[in-house]
Amino acid sequence: MVSDKKKKEAIIQLPNQLVNEGVKTVKQSLTGVESFVRVQANEYVKNGQANLIREAMKKGYVEMSHINLSICTECLHAEYEAQHTTERLVSGG
Repeated sequence: MVSDKKKKEAIIQLPNQLVNEGVKTVKQSLTGVESFVRVQANEYVKNGQANLIREAMKKGYVEMSHINLSICTECLHAEYEAQHTTERLVSGG
């Protein structure tokens, strides 16, 4: 058991959806409010981290799209030259 001196109080606000899902979980397998709060807080953190990763990936793709567009624009003349050379060689001219 942890002594009162080592304990700290934390207030956690959870969305209603998580609380409603947690009530079902508590009824099925867990006992006590502490277990309920711990499980719901862990789920909330996991979902939050997934959203942070998703947002970071989205930002990365947007940044890379600008870089890729710049590269394509710079190399467009080389594509036209390659197409012209191929057409000239194929047609014999």
